[in-house]
Amino acid sequence: MASLSSREIERLAIRLEPAIRRAFVQALIEVQRQAPLDLVADLLRAGQVDTVLEALGLDAARFSPLSEAIRQAFVAGADAGLGEMPPLRLSLDPIITGRYRPRSPSPALRPSFDLRNPAAEGWLRDNSSQLITGIIEDQRTLVRGALQQGMAVGRNPRQTALDLVGRVGESGRRAGGLVGLTAQQGQFVANVRAQLASGDPNQMAAYFGRKRRDKRLDGIVKRAIAAGKPVSQADIEKIAGRYADRLLALRGEMIARTESITAMNAGREESYRQQIEAGKLAPENVTCTWSATGDRQTRHSHAAMNGQRRRFGEPFVTPSGAQMNYPGDSSLGAGAEETIGCRCMKQYRIDMTAEVLRGQQVR
Repeated sequence: MASLSSREIERLAIRLEPAIRRAFVQALIEVQRQAPLDLVADLLRAGQVDTVLEALGLDAARFSPLSEAIRQAFVAGADAGLGEMPPLRLSLDPIITGRYRPRSPSPALRPSFDLRNPAAEGWLRDNSSQLITGIIEDQRTLVRGALQQGMAVGRNPRQTALDLVGRVGESGRRAGGLVGLTAQQGQFVANVRAQLASGDPNQMAAYFGRKRRDKRLDGIVKRAIAAGKPVSQADIEKIAGRYADRLLALRGEMIARTESITAMNAGREESYRQQIEAGKLAPENVTCTWSATGDRQTRHSHAAMNGQRRRFGEPFVTPSGAQMNYPGDSSLGAGAEETIGCRCMKQYRIDMTAEVLRGQQVR
């Protein structure tokens, strides 16, 4: 089987993104739907940030569907890796030099994948733990920031609780809450509120520079500027809520994009590692090449790595010195600046001539 092209791998990752995005967003929708508003307000009044997270149900169990979606992407990557491998060894034809003929299939040589392999289980466990722990820690910082911001501008705890979990709209569901955003995104929403409430034409006009705003609501802000007045509180809630919803969608997109490609790359890597561990491939006969996406969104450091080759098991090295076994890999210490949103791919090439000769030596 031929190695998958970068475009084929990218298309597979894109097909995996929606399930991951839905799992993340749905978890936050359920948090908003089930939020005990009065209890959250009381806990905020008491300054009990950690207990607010417990009341909202923001724990690992809440994000188990997200872990499952990532597991499926990992398995899809492993299946793709197996599909690249030859199903049987070839031996040199003693009559026609330079050609190969297939030997009869040997079950021991057929590529297979064990999801219960300790290394596979370890990656799924560690990746899920790292991702979900990061999300929950973000929520802790977010809630603390919302509480401090609310106190600074004189918002009562119930208003802050509504800022967090969203307000019930015409659909009968809560929307526009901060829950699920990063702490930085939460600050963006707070800044929008401050701009629109300022009454300062320059600050209010700065709102129009926000790419994720709902432009259908721009007229409200323009009329307030023209009247020389701040935006009404009711309209601020509507505008800031819509902005928060769009930031949440953006975060879901980024998590889906990063996790789908990372999990798929990890699955492909594990499929090859298991064949090597089982003795079906020799690591020195597997050449790995870094393939950068090559568009405007590609990191300069990753573009510089395009074509970098390694034997299986040898890490790629970025210009900054960070090491990665495959794009998106953080197991060797590569930071978020090298992994988040990375769409590069790793290509594998098996030297079948060397594998045939190795098989003959074994016999």
